[in-house]
Amino acid sequence: MVGSLALTRATSYSTLLATAAAGKAQRGMIHSAFDAAANIVFPGDLVLSLNAANSPRMPNGLELSSLPRTYPFTALRPGMPVIFGAQRIVIEAANCSLDLSYCTQWDPHISRPAQLDRDIVVKNREWLAGYLAASSSSSRHSQGKSRDSSSFFADALKGCRPPSFAALKSEYKIDVLPMARRLCGRGPGLTPTGDDILAGWMAINWLLYGSQPRLLEAFQQIMTVARRQTHLLSRCWLGYAAEGNVAQPIKALLETISSANETMLITATRTVSAMGATSGYDLLQGILLGLQVFEAD
Repeated sequence: MVGSLALTRATSYSTLLATAAAGKAQRGMIHSAFDAAANIVFPGDLVLSLNAANSPRMPNGLELSSLPRTYPFTALRPGMPVIFGAQRIVIEAANCSLDLSYCTQWDPHISRPAQLDRDIVVKNREWLAGYLAASSSSSRHSQGKSRDSSSFFADALKGCRPPSFAALKSEYKIDVLPMARRLCGRGPGLTPTGDDILAGWMAINWLLYGSQPRLLEAFQQIMTVARRQTHLLSRCWLGYAAEGNVAQPIKALLETISSANETMLITATRTVSAMGATSGYDLLQGILLGLQVFEAD
């Protein structure tokens, strides 16, 4: 382990962790550990995502030089105490102490262009719809079962509709409570399918409409439901999306949706689709949901 430790270093982290990384050391605990990641919880609902090299950069992520299934991930266990702050992260039970002083930082906030070309956005929406339809069909054919979130999606939204474009552009309150109650906490996955759909919906609306007060209020309606219906990790994920902060692959995809570069759109979509077991696909469903409303303008 000593040799592995010598080769392990912290390389970069999200700007959203900068204050905590430089601040007073605080004690937390590993919530969950995987081959290429670990979730660490601290007081005040701070969740740090410790990630292997070349993993998707999360809005609350700290990236290490280690590859998946190598130290320290092979040594991490739920319940291990962690100290984070004063430009260090220390997991004593795993003999892991890392200096954050030389880390680079990345910004997870969604970049919204000053102007959106509606025709480009609609064209890219149609391509994304075709991609998801083909992906669902291929999954059914190759696996003998569907991972298609659209059936779950249709059932969950039965009896209620997402806000229309007219509702988003009007001066009245946006009511997302029916949609949030039917989706939040529902479905399989570490982050349930319904939560990933909601995260994708919030992310695309940040791109399309920005930080409109009424839209931010709608996002807080979703968070009110999330606090009752889903677990800590998923609430964290939704909370970042509500503030316009997403994993880097999602941020890159949103940038391509507003551009005319189809090659980049294809690459970015495939990258997001590969996130997690089903999370990427479910996020794409949420993004498509928001785009369908935009197309109706």
